[in-house]
Amino acid sequence: SADNPFSVRIPTIDEKPVWWWRILACLPYLLALQMSETAYYVQPFLERYEFLESLFYYIPGAVHRLPWWFQFAHFYVAYLGVVQSDKWPHYLRFHVAMGFLLESALLVVVQSSNLMPLIHFQGTFGLYYWAAVGFMYIVMVLECVRCALAGRYVKLPLISDSAFIHSLFRVRGYHRPI
Repeated sequence: SADNPFSVRIPTIDEKPVWWWRILACLPYLLALQMSETAYYVQPFLERYEFLESLFYYIPGAVHRLPWWFQFAHFYVAYLGVVQSDKWPHYLRFHVAMGFLLESALLVVVQSSNLMPLIHFQGTFGLYYWAAVGFMYIVMVLECVRCALAGRYVKLPLISDSAFIHSLFRVRGYHRPI
């Protein structure tokens, strides 16, 4: 891959970022978890097993009470104001882009899964499928939060490379972040 001009290597971090940058890097992931519909996917599975019912209250989804335009506004403000700006450290810009890409990947999986005939909420297969999608998304977001708090870049296939490329480019052209 060293000879491949199209490969992107995420740089290594020599020293940990300051603690407030690490905490700020967790916010996009927590916001993506709040805005996702994982609670709706996991709820039928948790209701089926009584000893898991109390977990439902810890799964987020309360941001849906905000106005309909909030998702668009927070995306444009964060993407144009943080990811595309040179004022912020690359570490923070990378994690903001990762949060958006994880949320978008979940939406792609949900929309493409709705085209499959056996995926519905009343059937057993659909119940376990949507529970697996919800739990996998929660685990991926928690892994990203763990890496952000540890001061490292997350390494998820395809998504990490895309986030790194998003943090390299801006509206006015190419710039070197490091």
